[in-house]
Amino acid sequence: MAGSAPHEVRYKAQGPVLAAYGASTAFVQVIRGPLGAGKTIASAMKVLKCIVTQRPNKNGVRRSRWMVARNSYPDLVSTTIKDWRAVVPPEAGTFTFGHPPAHKLDFDLPDGTRVEAEVIFIALDRDDDVRKIRGAQLTGAWINEMKEVPKAILDMLTARVDRFPAPGSSNWVGVIGDTNAWDSDHWLEKLAELRRVDALPGYEFFVQPGGVLKVNDKWTVNPGAENLAVLRPNYYQRILPGKKEDWIRVNLANEIGLSFDGKAVHPDYSDSLHTAAEILEPVPGFIHVGCDFGLTPAATFFQRQNNGQWYGLDEIVIDEGNAELLAREIKALQPQLEARAGGKLTWVIRGDPGGDQRTQTDSNTAFKIMAQNGVAVMKCTSNDPELRRAALDRPLTRLVQGKPGMLLSPKMKRLRKSLAGGFHYARIQVAGDERFRDVPVKDAHSHVCESAEYALMDAGEHQVVNAPGAARFPKQSVQMQRAWSPFDS
Repeated sequence: MAGSAPHEVRYKAQGPVLAAYGASTAFVQVIRGPLGAGKTIASAMKVLKCIVTQRPNKNGVRRSRWMVARNSYPDLVSTTIKDWRAVVPPEAGTFTFGHPPAHKLDFDLPDGTRVEAEVIFIALDRDDDVRKIRGAQLTGAWINEMKEVPKAILDMLTARVDRFPAPGSSNWVGVIGDTNAWDSDHWLEKLAELRRVDALPGYEFFVQPGGVLKVNDKWTVNPGAENLAVLRPNYYQRILPGKKEDWIRVNLANEIGLSFDGKAVHPDYSDSLHTAAEILEPVPGFIHVGCDFGLTPAATFFQRQNNGQWYGLDEIVIDEGNAELLAREIKALQPQLEARAGGKLTWVIRGDPGGDQRTQTDSNTAFKIMAQNGVAVMKCTSNDPELRRAALDRPLTRLVQGKPGMLLSPKMKRLRKSLAGGFHYARIQVAGDERFRDVPVKDAHSHVCESAEYALMDAGEHQVVNAPGAARFPKQSVQMQRAWSPFDS
């Protein structure tokens, strides 16, 4: 039996972009904005509006079923559900923290119709919940913090809407999503680009102004930001101190960039500072290459300039690859770099010492396989993580004639993304102060970063070479060898 009419819910969009998002009828709608911009509340209100304006059946009942997805259960409970329940009055129905959590709405409207709706909350870190998406019969769906979920979730949800109460029976069906700014190579950016050239019908993207903007090289509150009247005084001013430039750009200025949740292994990297404006070109001389093996083998190519500055020239990252494929890619890139240099390059290639270990079923090693395919790789002098990390951190924190000690070519997208936080220490979900695991997450981000560490450690950035009072050590590779090329026949 329907309950009494809930308390009146009033909402006024705090900005033109929020208003346009609220009024949109596109099949897929995505709003991108900074922290504090009111995206989540706007999305919750949009779902509630769709519920109460659902087309009534012949009995005057407005029936609908909705799914709300979030990347993890802790975030679902602490943020998404909390905000939803702040919008929807308790008198509107019954909320249960089941598997999954659900809100069953059952109330009368002043026009004499009745609402019967179900809102199901799904956490994407739970396999059972993800399986429920595949068989869901929905009216519509909302993806909270959309950039944190894989594209497959959006694809599946678009196929599960307009199924309840019956196809074609609803005023509106589709998927909405709210998010902070995503990365330049994120799947959302690819969809947004298609929409910009009118190649993605049925999709609409809304971009809010940043909460902050840069004036005279200093971040300040954007007077044109949305939702300022709702935020506590000095909201953005309190957040700004102590934050990295790239974090501010993504989370507060709403700029497409690189940012991750966790503690970066190389926290001194700044994509805006350490990325060159143009593609960097090699010159005749030494090229230092670092290799890391495994299922995502990677190689990075560095050259030291006359002023001591390091240039990151290129990278190779092979998803689901092996040492043989890595060797082939290095061989293919070698003549390209020499042509760009306009002269002979001397190749010094070093790799993870673990690449010289045999497996239990095969006498081959990564080093042997690389050599068999024409690329001779030397073992680094150490595999001590602290030494390797320091070898990369040192040029990142160094200034050379007022310029950063390392510049990466803009084409090195995988290394840049990994340095910006993809290669990170995972956050531990505990109450109180922030805590992180002691060992970095090992994944596709780790391999390319560690290849850069191997390249630099024995190319003059070894801790032994740079140690205080180490004047007797040469300021170049610890492993001194004659000039040679692994590509010479």
